[in-house]
Amino acid sequence: MTLSKLMRMVSCLVLAAGVGSVSSAPLIEVDVYKSRLGKFSCDAKEIESGKRFKATVETTVDFEGNTYIERYVETKSADHPNPWKAVFLMSYDPTSGKWVRNGVDNSGARNAASSSGWDENTWIWKNDSVNIVIDKTGVNSFSFAVDVKQSGGSVKRVAKAHCNRV
Repeated sequence: MTLSKLMRMVSCLVLAAGVGSVSSAPLIEVDVYKSRLGKFSCDAKEIESGKRFKATVETTVDFEGNTYIERYVETKSADHPNPWKAVFLMSYDPTSGKWVRNGVDNSGARNAASSSGWDENTWIWKNDSVNIVIDKTGVNSFSFAVDVKQSGGSVKRVAKAHCNRV
């Protein structure tokens, strides 16, 4: 058993017993996501309609450095009358060896996904219905795409965006 797992187990036992909390050092694995910290302005496009819209992505870190909090907000416009907004909590799960993400959106719907982390310059959040594909494009920029899963295992790209640090 790793020290990290042992500390998490002790933390859970202490909390369950009502004794207090145990502070643990940030997981080394969460460092790989630090380049995503900050606020980014995004220019996005719906693939089928070609309609463009704006969005912001702001990521902070909390809980002793073990959890990232991301807020995604699309801007309402004539071409984009129903903007999507969501907040996500993301961290590394040492038990599964994967990144996990849970969130809610402006309709109240839950959004959960997992990822193996960076593969070269690409990070993919996967859930049952969509993949969010993030690509590093520079020190202060990234792009992302939304791929909807189709029957038979194929995916259909429905939106893409490029984001720059503000």
